Amino acid sequence: MRRRRVVITGLGIVAPNGIGKDEFWNSLVAGRSAVDFIKSFDVSPYPCKVAAEVRSFYPREFVSARSAKTAARFSQFALAATRLALTDSKLSIGPSLASETAICYGTSVSGSEVAEDASRALYGQDRTDVKPWAALEYPAHAASSYVAIEFGITGPAMSVSSNCCTGIDAIHTAASYIAEGKVKVAIAGGSDAPLFPLPFSAFCALGALSSRTDDPRKASRPYDLMRDGIVLGEGAATIVLEDLETALDRGAHIYAEVLGHAAASEAIGMRKGDLEGAIMASTLAAAISDARLGPSDIDHINAHGSSLPDYDVCDTNGFKKALGKHAYSIPVTSIKSMIGQPVSAAGAFQIAAACLSIANQMVPPTINQEVPDPRCDLDYVPNRARNARIRNVLVNGHSFGGSCAALVVGRPIGL
Repeated sequence: MRRRRVVITGLGIVAPNGIGKDEFWNSLVAGRSAVDFIKSFDVSPYPCKVAAEVRSFYPREFVSARSAKTAARFSQFALAATRLALTDSKLSIGPSLASETAICYGTSVSGSEVAEDASRALYGQDRTDVKPWAALEYPAHAASSYVAIEFGITGPAMSVSSNCCTGIDAIHTAASYIAEGKVKVAIAGGSDAPLFPLPFSAFCALGALSSRTDDPRKASRPYDLMRDGIVLGEGAATIVLEDLETALDRGAHIYAEVLGHAAASEAIGMRKGDLEGAIMASTLAAAISDARLGPSDIDHINAHGSSLPDYDVCDTNGFKKALGKHAYSIPVTSIKSMIGQPVSAAGAFQIAAACLSIANQMVPPTINQEVPDPRCDLDYVPNRARNARIRNVLVNGHSFGGSCAALVVGRPIGL
């Protein structure tokens, strides 16, 4: 059976550095960090004091009064990002398209604040004060369900969770449904809201977060010799995917085509990464092969680049093994230097940024590159955005637990 070509026609962004694709992109190319001291809860007991929070987010601008009251923050982010993405794509999901549209959304932390509130009630003085909607709001599938209900989508609704690879895997899963002819349209992405005491304290206990307190904007510094850990972020990114023929028939603006994907597991440990980058390399090579491209066809890498000392080395070695000598001539960037690590939203943000890099022929910078780590010796586009000829972009993710994922997007051939 002929596989259908899948294209991206809408981008919806709720990010720490801006709500909407334009604010997001303009902040990225300007090298503006969204990292600051945490204001949403008391962090005095914790070694980490900083994060990339989504501020000036007013749910009622995007969701119903009921959803604004009961939905967990990650679901509110997902709803807002989806509304923005559909508006951007100029796509209306009416009755005729409802069953031809799939949803695949992902999260890892999900509605942790709902579970946290329920736990306080359960173990507090009033054990009956668990909110009646708690069982519906904290599960990972809540975001997909909300999107289906809000926009009247009756096609398949799925949820994916592969930690920091989630956004990439969710978008690939959704694209596969279109490629196989099961649906014509898909709504896909990732959302997470880990900036609550329970998940934040867990990341602190793991020893994964940066303890820098001198200048929050400099705390997230992928590939820099002085990096000391992740800076958490939050938010959501939604991607509208369509069958190429459907998009062309309605005259949609096409950002990019989904060309190839691969995923694998290092199978080493929950926290330990493969410093040699062997599994990452095989994943990257498989994604490039799936796209029917070679290493020299990759013009830009939007990298995982989390600012973890070992994981940055893993990914760098993976790039070198997968791309050979060409790795040294490819501009690589980590947008996490500006938006932190938003867990399951990360890959979706990266794919959105990759689409905008293709549209604008520009690579956002990796900020805070002050003392390059000699083990991370590729072209990480330090501190300033760069004009570049970009046709195909490789996006990679790397999760705690050893999951690796990669996606290739590019300008559609023949258009």
